[in-house]
Amino acid sequence: MRNHVLDAARAAAAYSVVLLHISFPGETGGIINGICRYAVPFFFLVSGYFCFQEPEGKVLKKMPGKVRHILSLAALACPFYILWGYLKCLIEGEDTARWLNELLDGDSIKNLICYNSTSPIRPHLWFLFALFYCYLLFWAAEKLHAHKIAYLLIPVLLGGNFWMSARSLSAGGTYRVMEFRNYLFTGFPFFMLGHLFHGNQKRLAEKLSAAGCLFLAGTGVVMTVGEYLWIGQKELFAGSILVSAGLFLFAVLAKGQKVPPFLSRAGEKYAFSIYLLHPAVGDLLGWIVSAFGMEEAPAYLWIRPGAVCLLSTFLAFTLLSARKTLGKFYGKHLFIFPKI
Repeated sequence: MRNHVLDAARAAAAYSVVLLHISFPGETGGIINGICRYAVPFFFLVSGYFCFQEPEGKVLKKMPGKVRHILSLAALACPFYILWGYLKCLIEGEDTARWLNELLDGDSIKNLICYNSTSPIRPHLWFLFALFYCYLLFWAAEKLHAHKIAYLLIPVLLGGNFWMSARSLSAGGTYRVMEFRNYLFTGFPFFMLGHLFHGNQKRLAEKLSAAGCLFLAGTGVVMTVGEYLWIGQKELFAGSILVSAGLFLFAVLAKGQKVPPFLSRAGEKYAFSIYLLHPAVGDLLGWIVSAFGMEEAPAYLWIRPGAVCLLSTFLAFTLLSARKTLGKFYGKHLFIFPKI
């Protein structure tokens, strides 16, 4: 039986990612942006959760398929955003030669390999490469029967994340964001936490209620707002951990409860497409509005995040429908258009 509550939570996380990159204006936008920082950890939790398999070793048979799928998405998304980035430079009057040099620079390639940094292409694509690395680390843990060690690393890696984040905010900025927002200090601890939740799901169900999980998430929201007002914007707040874990546990333990059909369908069918496509949708909407000289209009700045959410969903629906239509003619040979 499919968990429609988890699907709805995935949709909420996808729209939260949109609000990270297409923010509301002013201090309100900053607070909402901070709250939405739970979204990427949530997706790593989901990925780790679905990598738990019994009997032991069964998951290893599925890992090649998961790796191929994430690499096929990267192979589709990266060329698209490279072409889109070139078009963006032309439309916005930026120096294309400078952009191409940055894209092909040795440091950019090194940062991609070491830290999953995709900033020269499009920053949000780091998640694809981080998830790929998480699969590899998990495969190693599975082969070596080192799950307990991986679980013990969760607080260590998150502690390293917060320590480097604090140092990056201090005078001089010791660490760059990509050095802690990557597969190791952000992705893998949440990935393994999701795996740990699955392995202890029955025990958690006995000790936690749906209301308790929502209280945990709500506490995380309050903590996040307090951290934002005290420290300022960060890549990950301590409250973000509680929000992502509380919402995820609620979605898992409340399986079977009714949720809005639109949200569950969006989470099941369109969440990852929304994640990948929303920056391009935001650019396109910005170009159209700029043509009318309304890019700084207060009404537009408040409407823009919701509009990008709706347009990204519509585009995801259109692409999925096109894939189904083409699939009727090409069947399994539709390898150039992988399922998102």
